[in-house]
Amino acid sequence: MKKAFKIVIASLMIMIFQSFSVKENLIFGTYGITNTDPSGIELVINENHTFTFKDFSNPKNKINTTGTWAIKKEFIVLKSSDSNQKFHTKWKITNKGSKAKSRKGMTFYTLCKIKPTL
Repeated sequence: MKKAFKIVIASLMIMIFQSFSVKENLIFGTYGITNTDPSGIELVINENHTFTFKDFSNPKNKINTTGTWAIKKEFIVLKSSDSNQKFHTKWKITNKGSKAKSRKGMTFYTLCKIKPTL
């Protein structure tokens, strides 16, 4: 009886931990406000662990960077090729891969998937 109980508990724990992890196949694609957004905020997550991030919302500080990404717990962490570029580097993918959320200081971004990877 104890052994069966332990197996059930272990199975439940595995299911709980897996539900909080990022599913890689859901995250690939292009995230943004809309296809015609004038601020030009766009995050592209590629299957080969590269990304492109653009943010033209501040004309005096336009951001256009590329680099690599990795999954750390439930977040996607972006590492830019340009170390001088300051931008949102920690993203959480929610709603089964349809939204990307980030917070840096008091700036919050919520981007929707506007184009999935084909």
